[in-house]
Amino acid sequence: MATKPPSDAPFGLEPNVAAGLAYLLGIVGGIIMLVGGGTNKFVKWSAAQSITMWACYIVFYIAVTIVDMILGMAHLWPLIGIIGIISMLVGILYLVLWVWSFITGFQGKELRLPIFADLTTRFFGSQL
Repeated sequence: MATKPPSDAPFGLEPNVAAGLAYLLGIVGGIIMLVGGGTNKFVKWSAAQSITMWACYIVFYIAVTIVDMILGMAHLWPLIGIIGIISMLVGILYLVLWVWSFITGFQGKELRLPIFADLTTRFFGSQL
């Protein structure tokens, strides 16, 4: 009986499973897969892009919350509604991107999201 060669993905996982989990588990999954000890470039890219994607969403959410608080103090209620609609649309877009990214990761296909790929390369270039 032949033994299977060790995987170069973190924790001995198959690369597609590690990449899919990096996207599926959000920023925490990305961090775990990035520092988990694997050397697979596909997994490292997926993990770094997951971290970038979710960090951008968190920054967006915090910024929207601050703007909503300021507009609320200024009694500009119609603008709060408009920002709420924009925030909801961005949330739906992130949901679609999240589902697309983890399905693509589990399929073993590399995904380069337009804005996030550039940010990922800038922030994690030395680790990829």
